[in-house]
Amino acid sequence: MINVSSSVGIVIIKSFLILVFIFISHYAQAEDFKLTVYTEHFSPYNFENKAGQLVGINLDIVKDVCIASDITCEFKILPWKRAYSLVQKEKHSGIISIAKTSQRTPIFNWVGPLASSETFFYKLKKNTQLKMNSLNEAKQFSLAIVRGDIYESIVKKVGFEAGKNLLSIGDEKQYMHLFLNSKIDLILGSEYTIGYQLSPFGYSEDDVVRLQELPLPEIAGNYIAFNKSVPNYIVERFNREFEKLKKKDNFSAYKKRYKR
Repeated sequence: MINVSSSVGIVIIKSFLILVFIFISHYAQAEDFKLTVYTEHFSPYNFENKAGQLVGINLDIVKDVCIASDITCEFKILPWKRAYSLVQKEKHSGIISIAKTSQRTPIFNWVGPLASSETFFYKLKKNTQLKMNSLNEAKQFSLAIVRGDIYESIVKKVGFEAGKNLLSIGDEKQYMHLFLNSKIDLILGSEYTIGYQLSPFGYSEDDVVRLQELPLPEIAGNYIAFNKSVPNYIVERFNREFEKLKKKDNFSAYKKRYKR
């Protein structure tokens, strides 16, 4: 005669052991999982300091989330176009700080948002002839931005035209030289970035004037984006630890660390 209760007990134990095995396996895989995280030089969110260390508000946040998630993360700072291209090709990769747009949304799996701030046009304080009382007046002046940057398409909607009053440059240093030598009228920046943009050249926020805000309705902030081949359990685990960290103080400690 079959002992029904014993059979049921064995089935329950087996089911429990299977669940434990799956749970342990996933954690073991996560601990062995290696993620390459790409980004660009974008102070103070992600950049290389004088000691050659990769740091920044968002880079530090993601570093800590990687540790909390038991994921080995290797960070690489590259020109934006190359970083954006590589994250779409390499299976176990992600990218920060990337603007989330409707065009990009289906390409990646997303976690965020990270830290970000409003974007404004800035002029040199000594350029007293330049006056801007509305966003519509911005197109009267010249602007330079990094080639392939998300802002390129946005400023074109405002009225900037490539080859006319919009200059696309390979990197930030190049267009800052042009701006500070009065070769172009405007740059884009924010309360967090403008000091970092100016300080390498011996200038400060006192040398510029903040003008009109550039509305960014199609951008949902800075995010972490994962290649679609990154396992879902890794993304979910990353997101879980990210939310825990964010709930502490909405990243205030990280922001204060790099405030100038």
